[in-house]
Amino acid sequence: MAPLIRSLGLACGVSAGLCGCVPSILQYDRSNPVVMSSLQHGATRDAVLSAAGEPLDVMVLPGINGVCHNYILRNQGNSSPYYVAFNAQGRVVNAGYIDCEKAVASGYLQTSEPIKQRY
Repeated sequence: MAPLIRSLGLACGVSAGLCGCVPSILQYDRSNPVVMSSLQHGATRDAVLSAAGEPLDVMVLPGINGVCHNYILRNQGNSSPYYVAFNAQGRVVNAGYIDCEKAVASGYLQTSEPIKQRY
């Protein structure tokens, strides 16, 4: 019986630990103008800027001859970073709920191919 109790305790501990990893509600906010404009098939820098406004900052991406915009999304007291990367032609190549620096470090910005239809 003791191994069963120990296993159950371990499972509960792991479950409780994972609860802290649940993404913020902002990661599912498809109505946000930054998210909506950046995830459209064929999205452009002009379209993102028109919908979302000026970014918090811009990072040059020499590897793909493009730029990356950092935004902060806010909703009901929550905030989340969000990046949108563009190639030299001004097309969105990637976007997500981290900042440009982390996207580069994670290898997400190694191609200048525009994003494909995701949804």
